[in-house]
Amino acid sequence: MKTTARALIAGLALTLAAGTAWAVEADDAIEYRKAVFQVFKWNMGPMGAMAQGDRPFDREVLAKHAEQMARTADLPWQGYVDGSDLGDTASKPEVWTNRARFDELARNFEAQAARLLEVVNSDAGEREIRMEIGRLGQACRTCHDDFRISRR
Repeated sequence: MKTTARALIAGLALTLAAGTAWAVEADDAIEYRKAVFQVFKWNMGPMGAMAQGDRPFDREVLAKHAEQMARTADLPWQGYVDGSDLGDTASKPEVWTNRARFDELARNFEAQAARLLEVVNSDAGEREIRMEIGRLGQACRTCHDDFRISRR
């Protein structure tokens, strides 16, 4: 009887530990995504302001931000693990139910970030660079419209 009870208690403890580990992993994934999106916000803010004429156009500053966007563009998607649809997240359920479209938009965002860096580092004029910033911003908006809960 004692052996059976110990086995049951040990089994229960392992089950609870596994559930806790999963919860931490999902919460960690959500926090990871939020951190990466803060990096995007940090870099898109000044570029968007320059594109809209709210901040003086500065190619050197743009190049730094465009490089950061291109280098980090593929990072957030790995944080969309199973179970991370629950908790403190603004992600809509469609991220998981329409994963093909979500992945398509993620790849488009990555391509737009790479394209912006290419244009900023070329001999392109201010107008063309502003348009590329707008295209990257549109890639963000499209994904937000389809896959992010508005918190306004």
